[in-house]
Amino acid sequence: MLILKRKLIFSVGEVWFDEEPKELNNVDVIYYKQWKYPIVGAQSNEVQTRLIDLTKSQQELWQNISSNDRYKIRRAEQKDEIAYEYWDNVNSDLLNRFSDFYDLFATQKGLVKIDRSWLRKRADAGLIDISHVKLKDGSPLVWHVYYVHKNRAFLLHSASIKNSENTSYQSLIGRANRYHHWQDILRFKNSGIGIYDFGGWYTGNTDRQKLGINEFKEKFGGEVVKNFNCINGITIKGKLYLHLLKIYMSLSKLPLPRIPWSG
Repeated sequence: MLILKRKLIFSVGEVWFDEEPKELNNVDVIYYKQWKYPIVGAQSNEVQTRLIDLTKSQQELWQNISSNDRYKIRRAEQKDEIAYEYWDNVNSDLLNRFSDFYDLFATQKGLVKIDRSWLRKRADAGLIDISHVKLKDGSPLVWHVYYVHKNRAFLLHSASIKNSENTSYQSLIGRANRYHHWQDILRFKNSGIGIYDFGGWYTGNTDRQKLGINEFKEKFGGEVVKNFNCINGITIKGKLYLHLLKIYMSLSKLPLPRIPWSG
């Protein structure tokens, strides 16, 4: 499904998971996300992600999780007094609630705040799934946002607020997040989705935090696969957009081979 957004004078679109857009009228630039192969003529960036095959039985999916993580999931479910919640209807109020929480998380982590415009565009197209785990008083612990299309649930955002001075709370967050992923996996499986996508895999060896995230994902099983994110200028304006983007990246000292996500 082609999603369109205006950026200044440019019309920018995105398509996911090898779906060829049927119409490119009034599209200047198009992002191809999580494709199996690079797009001919486009600027392409190889990425990796970790996938779980949801056609396997629930028992097999459970056994593929490490024993220590299964223990933490059971403890979260039985002792931590937390609740799992998800939404079939993603409305503006829910998007704002999540986005406000995510922006606090991003500030704490030194990340860019969420692009609410892209998130809303995707939600309006029926492509966004949101869930969270909360305390019994209603306070959210972890939020997950997925892009769901073509038999695949891709984790776009995961957010939780840390408290480094409270180790027991940090442990609770860790258990809640594991429980949260397991509940999402079961829900997507039961709804007929065939692939659970952890939303990326770090291929370097220097960033300890990202290596820790890899380790977290690995304990759920699955396999690492190669995909491509590509960007292509369709019109003269689109080629100008790419030229300006390269200038911006150069001035910002960003690595030119990388393809920025549109949101």
